[in-house]
Amino acid sequence: MIEIVKGSTKKPVSCEQLVAEFKTATQFDGQLYVGYPIFSTPEGRYPIDAIFVSKNKGVVLINTVEGTHLPKDYKDTQDDIYNKLEAKLRNHKTLMTGRKLDVPITVLTFSPAIDKLPEKDETYPVCNADNLLETIEKEVPCGFDKYEEVLAVIQSISTIRKGIKRRKIQREDSRGAKLQNLEDSIANLDNQQSKAVIETVDTVQRIRGLAGSGKTIVLALKAAYLHAQHPDWNIAVTFHTRSLKRQFKRLIRAC
Repeated sequence: MIEIVKGSTKKPVSCEQLVAEFKTATQFDGQLYVGYPIFSTPEGRYPIDAIFVSKNKGVVLINTVEGTHLPKDYKDTQDDIYNKLEAKLRNHKTLMTGRKLDVPITVLTFSPAIDKLPEKDETYPVCNADNLLETIEKEVPCGFDKYEEVLAVIQSISTIRKGIKRRKIQREDSRGAKLQNLEDSIANLDNQQSKAVIETVDTVQRIRGLAGSGKTIVLALKAAYLHAQHPDWNIAVTFHTRSLKRQFKRLIRAC
């Protein structure tokens, strides 16, 4: 079964077709993220159209194309997103054996409106709706044993707590220690929190939770995520107490 998390994207037509294809993919297990992840580069934010993390197929990065013409630089784009993800994953020792990254990464271009595919290229595959799933099934290497570790890294969309001055804990059973543990647990978003941040809907989205469950951080991350995808948007964040103003500013800027 594939869990699909649809984020915001500037390529709505091709991404909708991508989601439609994966909804029929009963032969795979894993998670598909659309409009995520977003990498930070010296030139600014660099969004990835989609990423499929699968127990039986490893990591598949997907660059989508709107329109009927394949960009001339599609191979360069595949190289870019591969290199950016590999660099991110290499920062995590649990995914490495010595100097070798233990995560199979495949990149492909999905162009659903293209009529005639280019000549088959195993290094730079191009797919449409007719052969996308077949290509993943037959051309992508078999899976790996670090699915959960990779998924945790992919879902680590924020280091929001790193820039905050930490309390100096005197006793492990003190109130301050308990509060710090709570903050640490909030900083490491679980699957449902990550989904709430990324998933974008065309109507009202309601996020509910107990006090201390991370609603404020999720909202701050959501605002930062939407800004990264659409820097030209005017995004309004409203709240009911003045004390939250400074907190929201700090959290959003830290994302």
